[in-house]
Amino acid sequence: MQAAIQTAKAQDKVVLVHFGASWCGWCKRLDEMLQGKELGKFFSKHYVVVHMTVQEHDKNKKLETPGADELLAANGATKSGVPIFMFFNKSGTKVADSLALPERTNIGYPASPEEIQAFGAILDQTAPRMTLAERATVIRYLKAHAPPPDNATSTH
Repeated sequence: MQAAIQTAKAQDKVVLVHFGASWCGWCKRLDEMLQGKELGKFFSKHYVVVHMTVQEHDKNKKLETPGADELLAANGATKSGVPIFMFFNKSGTKVADSLALPERTNIGYPASPEEIQAFGAILDQTAPRMTLAERATVIRYLKAHAPPPDNATSTH
């Protein structure tokens, strides 16, 4: 995390931490969005993207990122499910997270219209230099990759 904050300082970006698990299909979808060929360039232009592994089953505990559980706990997100994501400014202060739905419910992978809208608001807040066209591209991607409504529950 410290290396990511140093990079964010040097590049005048925000750190986007994605917490996920190897067994989590929604986490893999979020990884593809954040780092894949379609949108990875938009996210890397505005964020230092960090993936942390948490909540693994016993046989895969060795995959967990040291300190990730503590970071979730320090930010009140241990029971939020995965994927969960947080944004930290170049001073290391959390500026936003995916607990952006009513009653601080986790967005997870933005799939439903409500989740996509909340994610768009987070982009507005955390990437002020992201152009309207870039934001629109992200929102179009999410809408195009949204599952059917009966499968839209994003977290476990």
